Amino acid sequence: MSEKRIVMSNALRKWLVMNGMSYTIFVYVGIFVNLFIWEQNRLIFDVAWFNLTVYVSWSFAFAAAAYLLSKRTVRLLLGISALSGGTAFCLLSFVQLDNRLVWIALVGVPVGLMYGFFSAAQNLSVSLSGTPAELGRYFTAAGSVQQVVTLVVPLLSAIVIHYFGYFSTFALMLLFFAFMLLYSAVMPGISLRAHAEPGEGSYVFRLFRDDLFRKPRIRWLAASNLAAGVFLQFQQLFLLIFTFSITENKFWIAGFNALYTAATLAALFLYRRLRLKDDTLLIAGAGLLSCGFLIVLVPAPAVLIVSNLLTAVGMFYFGAAWNTSQFKLIKPYPQSGQAKLLVWRETLICVTRIATLLVVLSVDDIGGPVFIGLIAASLLCLLAVPWFERRARRAGEGASEPAAEAGDSAVSS
Repeated sequence: MSEKRIVMSNALRKWLVMNGMSYTIFVYVGIFVNLFIWEQNRLIFDVAWFNLTVYVSWSFAFAAAAYLLSKRTVRLLLGISALSGGTAFCLLSFVQLDNRLVWIALVGVPVGLMYGFFSAAQNLSVSLSGTPAELGRYFTAAGSVQQVVTLVVPLLSAIVIHYFGYFSTFALMLLFFAFMLLYSAVMPGISLRAHAEPGEGSYVFRLFRDDLFRKPRIRWLAASNLAAGVFLQFQQLFLLIFTFSITENKFWIAGFNALYTAATLAALFLYRRLRLKDDTLLIAGAGLLSCGFLIVLVPAPAVLIVSNLLTAVGMFYFGAAWNTSQFKLIKPYPQSGQAKLLVWRETLICVTRIATLLVVLSVDDIGGPVFIGLIAASLLCLLAVPWFERRARRAGEGASEPAAEAGDSAVSS
């Protein structure tokens, strides 16, 4: 009986295939495009500026994608994502400008559009494609796919770059975008057209106006997302910076990445054996992340590697539990309500990601006062998320089922 309960729908299985292709691209971008930008001047500023432009365009793309989904299907969003990514790699291959900051921004904007449209298509579709039990299974399986891709792609990329240069890998990524574009045509034709409301374009503002101060569950979800954006961005960016500061050798970087991934796969094995509850997993992830953040106050190379190991495992546990918890809280809302909540969720996370990156622009070295302040802020936000999640669940237990509220569209007036 329990096995039937965790079998994923056909739509979710298709998303796993799409994730395999997209993660290949995303892993390459996350490591080697950042390394490509870092190598010229070896400045934290350059990498932070690239990521800042990515997340600014990501937030706008996600909101635009949700609007398009009220008129078209996820296939269009995936197609736009593939074309945006292809544009970024064409710019990397064929365009060079004297003004380096403008060139970095030109690359970062289409990368952000790629991420934004893809994450909108995935999140809005996944929330409509399975039960809470299926969603938990999906996020665990998607994490497994991501870890395998994360293990293989950097090693293969390092080999190709060593023998043929960066531009050969840019050409290979363009092939992946072509496959992604073709596969988008067979993805589930999920749309919110049947649930669209008049004046849909102002949904984010109506959500804030009508629900943030009226529904406790929405307030706690908002707080959780704002807090998460800070430490998610800190961990993601400085995992790269710590690795690049130790070595710029592609094989060593791929080897370190393989080490982090192997540790995460071991964590996945333990997760499946122990069958921990989401709350326990969330707290375990927060504990590992906290240890990883704190030990970098002693910035020796070996310590930085251990920090990356702890934060990689911690982020796997934390991400699996946190995403499952968030989608379970959103699932009871009607389809249009789920879409709007997911747009709002992504927007809030991007807001604090961007704020964190603005602070990172002033970080000159690891160990300075600004960096230590970022560690303190990240720790406070990290430890606050489990508490916010519990408060959101408790608020939801005392509320009526959103889908059944007469005359209430859940997230808009």
